[in-house]
Amino acid sequence: MAATHYSPIPYTPGIEDPVTYEEASALLARTGHKASVTTIGRWIAQANAVEETVPVVRVGRKDYVSYTAVLELHRDRTAVKLRASSNWP
Repeated sequence: MAATHYSPIPYTPGIEDPVTYEEASALLARTGHKASVTTIGRWIAQANAVEETVPVVRVGRKDYVSYTAVLELHRDRTAVKLRASSNWP
């Protein structure tokens, strides 16, 4: 009889560092520039609508995205927000 292997990391083809939107939001909260789950989803949808390709893989009821892609989107959006504020040098 074969043994079933259970892994805490789901099978997500094409994504090397998969995280859910909830996990990404929790990780970004530690940066001081937090982003909600809906904001991250909107960033991904906007990036996919323009030219970038951020793969989204659905496993069960959860959507998984690349944490690296989320970090790059967060960097770009935070930089725009900081430039627009009066605190930018």
